[in-house]
Amino acid sequence: MHTSRPARAIWSAGICLTLVMGASAAAPAYELAFVSHRDGHANIYVVNDDGSKLRRLIASDGEDTSPAWSPDGERLLFISDRDGDQDVYVADARGQRVRDITGTDAWESDASWSPDGSRVLYVSDRDGDLEVYVASADGDSPRNLTADEVWDGFPTWSPAGNLIAWVTDRQENQEVAIAAPDGSGMQIIATHTAWDGDPAFSPDGKQLAFRTHRDGNISVYVYAIEGGALRSMSGPDSWNEPAAWSPDGTRLAWASSPAGNREIVVADVASGAVTNITNASSNEWAPRWSPDGKKIAFLSDRGGDTRLYVMNADGSGVVEVGGGPVSDQPCSWRPTR
Repeated sequence: MHTSRPARAIWSAGICLTLVMGASAAAPAYELAFVSHRDGHANIYVVNDDGSKLRRLIASDGEDTSPAWSPDGERLLFISDRDGDQDVYVADARGQRVRDITGTDAWESDASWSPDGSRVLYVSDRDGDLEVYVASADGDSPRNLTADEVWDGFPTWSPAGNLIAWVTDRQENQEVAIAAPDGSGMQIIATHTAWDGDPAFSPDGKQLAFRTHRDGNISVYVYAIEGGALRSMSGPDSWNEPAAWSPDGTRLAWASSPAGNREIVVADVASGAVTNITNASSNEWAPRWSPDGKKIAFLSDRGGDTRLYVMNADGSGVVEVGGGPVSDQPCSWRPTR
């Protein structure tokens, strides 16, 4: 006479387990913002990292490009020429409350968030040549940080918040510079007669990856902010593209061309060991780590045109997530919850 209670308990537990498992499977941890021309203009789309919930987030009759989620995932920086000149814009996470935060007749690009989301770095030619500016997140109080007669560009923040890096031509050769966020204490790092560019700080802010032509090919190097130690991560035998740090700072991912096509490789920063994780005959490039370091998004032409894919960090489990052709620009990750 007591069998009905355990049966109901087992049935209820099974239903709960099914619901929990179903909810887990239906709720990807991250979504990606990316650019596509599929509707005739460069528009910004978002999609979950499993390819679900694809939707257009930002659209105009102009070109909307270079999406970058804020550190808290609540705002999106992007570049647009919708008003006739190229400015820096910000929108909320739903693609609404779109606002031009530079609002000049000049050309602006290369926008990035400060680690706390309170400020924005960008490049502008409003003073006659390309310079690096910083402003509050709503565009107020813009300040020229470089203020030199030569070209400065490609700025990026240290995740530690204490430094910025950018590329400068002030020594009549493209070099990487670092300074405090107010522009003070500028120094050129790893000075060389060859081309240097594409700086990227490690998550702890203690190292800086960059590309250089000093070995006769475009190589990836790592520079120690303290002490200035310099190491080649890629070697001189292949063409290498800009590197992206894993969230824990132990690995770097970039596109390399050891056999003519572009492959995604991952380097262990401590040992220097480099592993090709795509091993394809097609081209793969623009890797971007998920915030938990478990996945990598990348672009590939393996289907004939450029599309957005996500794979596990070891190269397994490749899934196309962009739902069609995408533009040749890196994506930006944010948590879905």
